[in-house]
Amino acid sequence: MKRKFVINIIFLVAINLLVKTFWVLGIDRSVQNIAGEEEYGFYFSLFSFSVLFTLLLDLGIAGFNNRAVSSDPSKLRAYFGNILVIRLSASAVYFIITILAAFLMNYSDRQLSLLLVLMLNQIFASVTIWLRSNISGLQHFFLDSILSVADRLVMIFLCSLILWGGIGGPFRIESFVYAQTVAYVTVMITAFLLVIRMGHIKRLNFSFMAMKGIVRAGIPYALVALFMTLYWRMDSVMLERILPGGRMQAGAYAQSFRLFDAFAMIPVMFGGLLLPVFSRELSGGKDLRPIVSIASKMLLTPISMAAVMLVTWPEEILDLLYTSSVTDSVSAFRLLMTALIPVSLIYIYSTILTAAGKMSLLAVITAAAMLLNLILNLILIPDMTITGSAIAALTTQSLVALLCIITVRKTMFNPGLGKKVLLFIGMILVTLMAGLLCRMLQLSWTTGMAIQGAVGLTWVLMFRMIEPMKAIRLIAEKP
Repeated sequence: MKRKFVINIIFLVAINLLVKTFWVLGIDRSVQNIAGEEEYGFYFSLFSFSVLFTLLLDLGIAGFNNRAVSSDPSKLRAYFGNILVIRLSASAVYFIITILAAFLMNYSDRQLSLLLVLMLNQIFASVTIWLRSNISGLQHFFLDSILSVADRLVMIFLCSLILWGGIGGPFRIESFVYAQTVAYVTVMITAFLLVIRMGHIKRLNFSFMAMKGIVRAGIPYALVALFMTLYWRMDSVMLERILPGGRMQAGAYAQSFRLFDAFAMIPVMFGGLLLPVFSRELSGGKDLRPIVSIASKMLLTPISMAAVMLVTWPEEILDLLYTSSVTDSVSAFRLLMTALIPVSLIYIYSTILTAAGKMSLLAVITAAAMLLNLILNLILIPDMTITGSAIAALTTQSLVALLCIITVRKTMFNPGLGKKVLLFIGMILVTLMAGLLCRMLQLSWTTGMAIQGAVGLTWVLMFRMIEPMKAIRLIAEKP
């Protein structure tokens, strides 16, 4: 299992870095530069609002289904038809509640019309995530990895035609959203056909009692998903609603949040791959610590080094990415990049708790985090604007990471972090000091980042925080 995990996570990260890096830096960034801060902030706040109620689309079923199919692949056929009906019903409820909330927010006609399309996109994306949970649950990780970027590939093609091919006339933010719709529908249909074939589903079975049991089993997963969605996404909505010129502030926050969201996809990918692996190992009564150790080394070390380098050169990175002023985004950028470290810890240790079925404990942790994030945003946004939201995000993510580690230690096993934590802190400090020295010497940011990377990598290899030769030997072993 260790060999399979290493091979698949390398493939998953590599393909996502190639595709999603171009999406974030080539397409999404260009859209903001062309549309302007206010227009992009208009879209970004609506997108975040459409995400807030996506709990109603999933009801925790994707996480429950992934764990169930990983433990017993025969459950796919038993659950498929019932979950399909549940999701269709849940989509109708999501639509009604989100529209009612939008009316209460006093959104304009243009905001409502764009929100409707964004809501459809959320439905298509949510169905695809459930379909992919079946594929990864069957341990077809390569196929799941390809599907994880397929929507972005379609969007890149369509948006390239819109942005640089002159298709559709002058650029409008609505065209960007419609391109997303086409991509999500294409990948959803493809995933549906693949699951039907791979699961050998010849007919759909429906049972009210089975549906009731699935919904009941998914409720703890749903609560965790709700609380996490809220503390991840409500900041941009609150910025747009609370502050004068809120659209502009949301657009400025999006400048910093874009790279944070892009880098955070790597821990999310690790979590998605680790869940079926952990579930299969636990169902066989095996020790998780070897895989946890490998995952921690492969995820935390490069993410932390990247975070430190980005924190050291924020103005240069933001100026490279955007044509508008980035002065207001620098502080938020530094804080959000720092938050990548606790986010990485969360997607290792919360996944352990999920695989072990300790969802009630995870729900308590994420509920506390959501309340903390809401309170901090209400207090900090009026005085500190987007920097306040970034402080709230870093504080919340750090709390969740700490509580997840403590919960794993108290209820399952001792991760043995003592010496590793000291080495990790040492790596961060030497990498940061190397960068600050380069700034004092007024070296170019590209040279400075290269020196930082070399210093950090030397520390990592010297203290064996990553062991590339060991990974190569593991991959080379016969299965």
